[in-house]
Amino acid sequence: MPPRSPQTDIGVGAEFERQVGTMALSQLEGTGALALMRAVAWHNSLVRLGMAVPLVVVHDLGCVIAGLGRPAQQTRGLGDLEIGDAWRRLLIELGESELARTQAGWKHRDPMIGVVLARVLSSLIPQLPDHVRVLRPVALPVDVVHYTRVEATTAFTRYDQSVASAWLATLGIHRLLPLLEIEQIDLDALRLLGLFRGGDALPGVELADLYNVVMNPSLADVIDFSMELLPSILEVRRDAGHQSFSIDGYASIERRGNLDDLVLTQLAYDDDIFEQKLVDSELFFFTHEKQTESERRVHQVLVDGSASMRGVREVFARGLALALCKRLALLGEEVTLRFFDSRLYEGVRVQPTGSAEVPYALQFRAERGRNYARVIRQLNAELSAPRRSAAHTLVYFLTHGECQLPVDEVALLAARAPIYGVFILPSGPLELPYLDHLHRVHVIDADAISHGRRAHRARQIIDDVQSDLDARRGAKRAATRAVKPPERRRRP
Repeated sequence: MPPRSPQTDIGVGAEFERQVGTMALSQLEGTGALALMRAVAWHNSLVRLGMAVPLVVVHDLGCVIAGLGRPAQQTRGLGDLEIGDAWRRLLIELGESELARTQAGWKHRDPMIGVVLARVLSSLIPQLPDHVRVLRPVALPVDVVHYTRVEATTAFTRYDQSVASAWLATLGIHRLLPLLEIEQIDLDALRLLGLFRGGDALPGVELADLYNVVMNPSLADVIDFSMELLPSILEVRRDAGHQSFSIDGYASIERRGNLDDLVLTQLAYDDDIFEQKLVDSELFFFTHEKQTESERRVHQVLVDGSASMRGVREVFARGLALALCKRLALLGEEVTLRFFDSRLYEGVRVQPTGSAEVPYALQFRAERGRNYARVIRQLNAELSAPRRSAAHTLVYFLTHGECQLPVDEVALLAARAPIYGVFILPSGPLELPYLDHLHRVHVIDADAISHGRRAHRARQIIDDVQSDLDARRGAKRAATRAVKPPERRRRP
């Protein structure tokens, strides 16, 4: 018999049954097995963040936030009636918060609920008794079969539930702490993170990064600006480049194809004539429409992360970078978001349904000074390196008006890739010696960056980029139509 994996029995045992027994203290009604299993996922997210929270607290609070249950009309369950009633009244107050009332607007998924619970409960942990605060968190099994074998009321009476009672009592005494925490959560941050996903998970986003975004109030300005640009991100239409037709249908008749798709009338030829026509490619075949092959392009969006970009420059640059990256990704382009200061960092690849770029753009901090000459030399070295497959590269620089780059290096880069320059709040007239080598130059002055116009100016930049892409596609299609295959001379 093969050895059992340690993950198979994780949390199964006395601790598991004790946690299930805490559900006898629940003050919710209208919940079921689905809510319980989602609460297990939230509990395990808290475990990964180093928090040991009773399952009943995670279940009741998470279900109220996610709209999966409602507080009971009167105190229910086992345990101390006074503690239970205080917990029930706190759940009612938490359910009236904006976060709980607008839960559908931020696409509550399990990782998101987990970090929200961590934020709400973080200020309460120092108020717990010492023996409860230092408990080691233990993950619970995610197999529903384990929970069908344990009855909550029986487990409650079999095991000591002083830890759960201590949590509920502390929540009742310090009720203002979770109420203040839930009101301070930035809903726009949750909406921004919840917009682009491919399922229940947040692809490419680490739980710790998600927690830092929710916990950091200094990111509010970038988040607000990113939310202003949402129509520019989402209102895209990608041309598929192929014809729609019924399943197993044909789109045209061509001289090349598989024998299974041969036009049946071609079988009327004599054998020798049929063979000759087959060799000369003069037979007719039914064919499907081929997918239009588009030119492979890689967009490198480079954001200045040096100290010169602090304040409104940083807000505009990072908000624009997020919007531009997501717009290009939704158009089917390959996009990489990178930061630079005295060096060029690796960055993240932007996906149409992923969210990895959001915490990266919001939280990146670099304190390595400035060395723009080294940055562009590093980029030129990367683009000149041999690659497995050829791809057309486009480069976007989001920086300030004093970004001094060597002219010869800029000229070398421009020979390899079109360069878009966005210069934010220059201290005077923009007079950089390399501007003539840039494909497009956008200057964002104090008037353009004002709160009333900054979103409009950012949309103009994004629209210019998309217009250039459309022009490239149109030019390639025109060139393809201009090249016609030579006519085949028929045999006499």
